[in-house]
Amino acid sequence: MLCVVFQSQRSWIDDTFCKRECIKFIPACGDIHRFEFFLSPPRCCCGRRVGEHTWLETGPFMSHWPVPQAVQEERWSVECHTQASATDAYGTIDFQDSADRNCHAKYVRVAVDTKAEALLQLMLREWQMERPKLLLTVHGGAENFPLPLKVRQAFSKGLITAAQSTGAWIFTDGINTGVSLYVGEAVKAYGTNGRRKRNAVGVTPWGVIDNHGDLIGRDVLRPYQPLRSPLSKTVCLNSLHSHFLLVDDGTLGKHACQLGLRRKLERHIQLQKIHPRVNQGVPVVCVVVEGGPDIVSMVLDYVSSVPPVPVFVFEGSGRSADLLAFLHKQTAMDRCNYLYIYKTQITIFDSESEDQQEADCAILMATLKGTKSSPAEQLGTALAWDRADVANKHIQVYGQYWQVGSLEQAMLDALIMDRVGFVKLLIDNGMSMNRFLTVSRLEELYNTQQGPTDNFLHHLVEDVKQNHIPKGYRVSLIDVGQVIEYLIGGAYRSTYTRKHFRAYYNHLHEFNLERSMVPRDPKEAQQQSSKLGDSSLVVFNFNDLFVWAVLQRRQQMALFLWQHGEEAMVRATVACKLYRAMAHEAKQSNMDDTTVEQLKTYSLDFGQLAVDVLDNAFRQNERMAMKLLTSEMEAWSHFTCLQMAVSSRLRPFVSHSCTQMLLTDLWTGRLNMRKNSWFKIILSILMPPAILLLDFKSQADMSHVPQSQEALQFIWDTGRPEAAQEEGHTVTKRTSDPEADTVIPVTTPCLFWTRRLYEFYNTPVVKFMFHTMSYLAFLMLFSYTVLVKMEDRPSTQEWLVIVYIVSTAVEKIREVFMSEPRKPSQKLKVWFGEYWNVSDFLAILLFLVGLALRWHSGSYRTAGRITYCLDIIFWYVRMLDLLAVNQHAGHYLTMITKMTSNMFYIVVMMAIVLLSFGVSRKAILSPDEAPSWSLLRDVVNQPYWMMFGEGYPDEIDACAEGKPCAPGAFLHPFLQAVYLFFQYLIMVNVLLALLNNVYFKMKSTSKKLWMYNRYRYIMTYQEKPWLPPPLVSLSHVTLCVTAIYRKHRELYLGREELKRLHEFEDRCVIAYFHKKKQDVLCSQIHRIRATAERAEEMGVVIGEVSERVHFIQDSLQVLDSQLGQLQVLSALAVDTLTLLSASDSLQQKEAHLGHCRPIAHSHHHSPNSCTLPHIDITPCHTPKAYHSTPPSLLWGLTSLSHPMEKNNLMRLAHTIPFTPAGEEVSVYSLEEVEAAGAESSIISWSPRGLSAVLQPLSSEGCLDGALRRAMRVLCTWAEGDILSVGCVYVVKAFQPKVIRTWQRVFHSDTPLQLCLREIQQQRAAQKLMHVFNQVKPENVPLSPRFLDVSLLHCHSDGKWLTIERNMLGDFRKYNNNTGEEITPCCGMEETLLAFSHWTYQYSCRELLVLDIQGVGSELTDPSVIRADDKRYSLTGDMVFGPANLGDTAIQNFVLKHTCNSCCKNLGLSGKRKELFRPPLPETHDTMSKQTNTHANIQP
Repeated sequence: MLCVVFQSQRSWIDDTFCKRECIKFIPACGDIHRFEFFLSPPRCCCGRRVGEHTWLETGPFMSHWPVPQAVQEERWSVECHTQASATDAYGTIDFQDSADRNCHAKYVRVAVDTKAEALLQLMLREWQMERPKLLLTVHGGAENFPLPLKVRQAFSKGLITAAQSTGAWIFTDGINTGVSLYVGEAVKAYGTNGRRKRNAVGVTPWGVIDNHGDLIGRDVLRPYQPLRSPLSKTVCLNSLHSHFLLVDDGTLGKHACQLGLRRKLERHIQLQKIHPRVNQGVPVVCVVVEGGPDIVSMVLDYVSSVPPVPVFVFEGSGRSADLLAFLHKQTAMDRCNYLYIYKTQITIFDSESEDQQEADCAILMATLKGTKSSPAEQLGTALAWDRADVANKHIQVYGQYWQVGSLEQAMLDALIMDRVGFVKLLIDNGMSMNRFLTVSRLEELYNTQQGPTDNFLHHLVEDVKQNHIPKGYRVSLIDVGQVIEYLIGGAYRSTYTRKHFRAYYNHLHEFNLERSMVPRDPKEAQQQSSKLGDSSLVVFNFNDLFVWAVLQRRQQMALFLWQHGEEAMVRATVACKLYRAMAHEAKQSNMDDTTVEQLKTYSLDFGQLAVDVLDNAFRQNERMAMKLLTSEMEAWSHFTCLQMAVSSRLRPFVSHSCTQMLLTDLWTGRLNMRKNSWFKIILSILMPPAILLLDFKSQADMSHVPQSQEALQFIWDTGRPEAAQEEGHTVTKRTSDPEADTVIPVTTPCLFWTRRLYEFYNTPVVKFMFHTMSYLAFLMLFSYTVLVKMEDRPSTQEWLVIVYIVSTAVEKIREVFMSEPRKPSQKLKVWFGEYWNVSDFLAILLFLVGLALRWHSGSYRTAGRITYCLDIIFWYVRMLDLLAVNQHAGHYLTMITKMTSNMFYIVVMMAIVLLSFGVSRKAILSPDEAPSWSLLRDVVNQPYWMMFGEGYPDEIDACAEGKPCAPGAFLHPFLQAVYLFFQYLIMVNVLLALLNNVYFKMKSTSKKLWMYNRYRYIMTYQEKPWLPPPLVSLSHVTLCVTAIYRKHRELYLGREELKRLHEFEDRCVIAYFHKKKQDVLCSQIHRIRATAERAEEMGVVIGEVSERVHFIQDSLQVLDSQLGQLQVLSALAVDTLTLLSASDSLQQKEAHLGHCRPIAHSHHHSPNSCTLPHIDITPCHTPKAYHSTPPSLLWGLTSLSHPMEKNNLMRLAHTIPFTPAGEEVSVYSLEEVEAAGAESSIISWSPRGLSAVLQPLSSEGCLDGALRRAMRVLCTWAEGDILSVGCVYVVKAFQPKVIRTWQRVFHSDTPLQLCLREIQQQRAAQKLMHVFNQVKPENVPLSPRFLDVSLLHCHSDGKWLTIERNMLGDFRKYNNNTGEEITPCCGMEETLLAFSHWTYQYSCRELLVLDIQGVGSELTDPSVIRADDKRYSLTGDMVFGPANLGDTAIQNFVLKHTCNSCCKNLGLSGKRKELFRPPLPETHDTMSKQTNTHANIQP
């Protein structure tokens, strides 16, 4: 029972995969005949010794060894001599070779005979690897080999790019050597960090892995160090692979056991489908890099298999790869070659060829070409890879034959798989949407389960149908049309829901049902089907496909389809509306916030597209841009672009200058008024004859403004130009420029008087003024009615009010029934969606109630009057809507609306607090209150006024002045205090802060909001009758007569005008994308990317140049060696001839001596040969041609071992002229020589200056100090080792003002004297630092040092300077020469500050090293402070540099220095700081003389 439970708990991996272990010891053939066979334990054929076998069938250890004769009869095999058991090694490897990467890899130990189906299931189900669309199996050399730079880069980039762009798997041996190592480096350089994205699988033999015992464990995380001994025969796993299949055949230390299982797994993967919609299998391609003889046979096995596996060979990688490349080229000339039949399966990639394509494209093309598939199948494979570039270059070529329907199927697959590049490719190659799109294909697209659908469309269909749909429900186009209408709302009608489409759709389904049930003649059925498909009633185009992409949330596809077809601007607004409505529905359905935010982002993207296209069109032609806004779009339910933008709440679009100009033209109509417009309109309304004096716009100026059918019929035009001129019309002519205005005025506009009256009274601004004046008169009459006493019968004023309100109610009913939606419920929903309509409805309803009550007597009449009084509030509030038309007042109305909506929740919380206090207060103070409605008033009344500062002080203490009070009344003051604190100080201030925040937030956007709301105001008065209530009834009679002819106000364009408008829009879209592309090209990111690509190309070129330079260097070394040998031979020949020509013994002796002495010696003096007390440092002018050793000869010199070869080579080198770039200088260095018989040493200058050439690098002022200027230089040549060629140094010179100051002390050679003392100062600090590093304790680990400084003489201008090595890093200063120091924060800073303290104590308070500065532990430019040194400097006896401040600096340091932990470790903090005492003059003079003796230089 326990075994059954244990068996059920075992994992699927334990049940499926096994390991192999040797169970019978059979000695290896090499060990049978060895003498040591009987002396030491031999090895089995599996590679293990006897003691390493755990499943031996033999008996005791020594007695059952088989003899050699018996072993020879039996051959070791995996099937017979190994036993399978459950695998004991699987889990995750944690590679420990890198600290900056987190490299984990899945692994499993499997037997060599494992089924390929189980391995694939492991990789897909357990390891969660993505299904492969391509398999790249890489073969090559197993040992490390050099790979040329170009080949390595082409291999790395091509392999990883091909794998990542297609979703491929990469198979290698997985070891850390050979071609697998190059694959790992390629993954590191061009791959991603995620394991699921790498998909590099190593198929590795278990027995050759180093320390494979560390990986044993079930479902474990094992650390692994991929480092092995160079002498070991095992290998390590490569840390950049993502998965490992460790193949176990029971052997140890034997390679190639994994190849059979690897090939079997490759064949099984080859049988899998590349994609659910593509019938082809997963392509496999073999990539060959270098390799041994076994690679050739492996390539032959690949290309001869069924189906064949194409082979891709990198030429130039070496060995087998180059051999295969050579044989492949020979097949072109020798068709009898054996490999000719496999030539199409083998592709050679030459990275050195200039016309060679990219490596990734070449690999993919070799895959397609080697599989011998048809063009349609190749297109399907490229479609699954999403590599449109490969299909464009090599598949979709001119002259290619395609089967009927193959391209249509490819287009359908590309749309379903969301392959934007392929859709573009097929459209560019002539795919027609009118022929491709059918009802069945559209429905298949809407019912696809691929892509980011999440069944969201089904949720929308459920919302439309208001019932649950089954799981397998197939969405029809009629359902889609209803969803579109539901999302867009209003009066929009989709094409899929119209009667003619429904009839066509039902007829098509009846035909399909009849064809499926009754067999017919195929030709007749095909003809009838084609007739239905080619019906002119239904023509699908890019708009249908665009709406599909939007509803399926395929943003990239929608953006691409938006560029094709007509009416781009309105399509952008439609997408904006759909996405916004979908985001609202997703939020209402409690979907995840990511989906909602994604839909909002998509909506903003298309909204910005619409704004950008409008802006581009407005910049090109204002009139045509306005026509785009107002032209009627038949494909979009006869909506205009402006209507759709307003429906989408696309505020930036509506607030654009083009839209606002159009709205202004709509608002003013034909009136041409610029100044005093309000005054002129009011005067014309009051005095109608004044209308004839107003200016009107011409017909050409109003060509972009929509006109109603009523206005068009009002023009009594006979069609003759003469009649048009008589009636005031403008004769127009067309222009040839399509972008110009449609019409150009020829005559001066002179409208007929009836036309003037009509245009004036139908202008929205005139209607607004007329209605406003009427409304003000109504309010005056209504106010009079409610203010005076109400009589039994209505007065004249009241009758006028009644007539006005009743006519207003009739007008509101007309607005509802004349609105755009079809259904009455939709009409009411749209009408009540406006706030002011709700307000008007309540005002009219309340007035009618009051009117009904006022006809009665008594209390009913009083109630009716009170109802009047309440009703007039609504009519006065209605005045705010009239003020909203004004630009200045409209801003504040927008702010008030926003504040009112935002303060709702704060007011609710304040009401809760108020009720909590009011109820408890009333209950405590009035415990005996009887039930009545006044309780509610008493609860709320006083607490409400307390919020505004009314505290009711007389009622705070209910028991004051001996009044009887209820029990618990003492709690009232406390409760009121808490209430006022919380309500008045917190809640009211929070409300004020909220309102203040809304004000400042809306202040910047209120203008745009007013511009957006302006459309509603203008459209409201555009549709209103020109007569105000109560005269509006006359307009109603007129409208009833002409109701059947009435049309909405849209721009009616002819076919030619509409065509020109679409062409103009297409040019605007093209110009927009061209500008966008230029902006991308000019953007900083693109420039950085282009620079990076160029830098990468330059790196490749530099690498090639470096390889050539190394080759030339090696050649020069060989040449130098040969020249040296020739020179030695010539010298020996000369010596031999000298000996032969000697006639006497003296000549022979001289010849013999000449043979024994060196051939040549350097004419340079040794820099350490002598030390002179007085040195003439006058510069030695050497010739301009420097006879020095070129670098190539120096490299050759280092390889020579014989002294004669070196001397001859040096002599030859000095005869070669070499002229470096820069300025010639002489360098003098200090030398230290031990004094005879003394422990001290003598520091002296070098006997002569060594020459060098320096090239200035910079002269920036950031290197300058207070006393000296500095400049970086590059050493291009140097004599001896005084300077290092190619290194950067810093040259320092004293400031001119410093030199002028010290000329009073040093009358001659002032710069030289100052430089010598500066160098002497740094040498003294250097010696003190050397002693400090020797005496410091071990707990002070840091050992700083000062740089060496040399004296420099410039030949060109005769200046003296100092030179030192350039320091790289963060330059810091720790203290200065005045004694001030920084606050230490690390060990280095504490050590350097303690060093200054130590020098003061070590020198018995005579010396102090300050001004410590430098980079890290390298220091420079110190100041050695000597007591009272300034006094002696006036006489020229100054020892150190001019930065010495003497006693003042030492005294400041003693006072300001704070001992740190390093001072305590040095034993300095315990000593009392004594006051500074200046040293005796004799001591100073003695030391000064001694120092000058050590460094005596006369220029």
